[in-house]
Amino acid sequence: MSERRALSVRMIDLLRRTLRAVLDETQRTRREIVAPEARPRSERPIFVVGVHRSGTTLVRLLLDSHSRIACPPESFFLFPATRVLGDAKAMEGLLAMGFQPDHVRQRVREHVAYFFEMYAASHSKTRWADKTPAYVDCLDAIEALFPDAQYVFVYRHGLDSARSIAHIPDIAEAEQHVAACGGDRYAGAARYWATQCGVMRAFSARHPGRVHELFYEKLVADPEAEVRKLLDFLGEAFEPAVLAFHEQPHDRWAGHQDIKAVASRGFEPNVGTWHGDPPERVRAMLEQAAERLRELGYDETGARP
Repeated sequence: MSERRALSVRMIDLLRRTLRAVLDETQRTRREIVAPEARPRSERPIFVVGVHRSGTTLVRLLLDSHSRIACPPESFFLFPATRVLGDAKAMEGLLAMGFQPDHVRQRVREHVAYFFEMYAASHSKTRWADKTPAYVDCLDAIEALFPDAQYVFVYRHGLDSARSIAHIPDIAEAEQHVAACGGDRYAGAARYWATQCGVMRAFSARHPGRVHELFYEKLVADPEAEVRKLLDFLGEAFEPAVLAFHEQPHDRWAGHQDIKAVASRGFEPNVGTWHGDPPERVRAMLEQAAERLRELGYDETGARP
């Protein structure tokens, strides 16, 4: 077949497909199901997010100690609950049924909020928070559902987080980074930390005023000052009971919380643990994390200005 004839065949095929698409579009049923009036929204939800082993459980216990805020163990609920929003075929199928994207988002939001609102009510509280570190990977989906949400991003020195992550075999999302570092679990964990922190920082930049950045080292060094800043951001009054979080009742569930943090008897700083590591291990972790450490204001000694 000559080149000119081949070109003609391709053009004819393109024309046929274009005409078919136009015909299909004209034959689609045009229907829109009007959403019933949405349930009144509860108070602004709070999402506590951070890389694993960064102090998010401590922050969860602080918030859960407030008289108005209920924060359960890690729910992981947003991952399956929001999956439909990212499924183009499912959203198209619902659109074909007459459900506009805004209608779908409203219903998914109400579905998600129902469980947390009921949880808060069962504790005689009016506001809920969800602390799940892995939500770093679905921040945009959360934002699509809860555009009024407030976020608390928890940061900890990357080498402290990394050496802790390296000892935990069930943080599946870190494994690809370990593989990228040739199987070095410490370097891979540092790479994972730097990557996740990058996602968090980018989200903060896109949503100014919506995210409170809380540094673990500052929190354990001056708890009252940092807790006051946190509660001020959330629009909540300071309560001394929050600082006595270890004296308050909290729901527990193995596998959905940091056991050490839950069992603590107050603020027990765990800072600079990486200083005792072999120099070659520290160098390997710094190769992956140094740039992000500097961006966050850490120096290589672990201090913050």
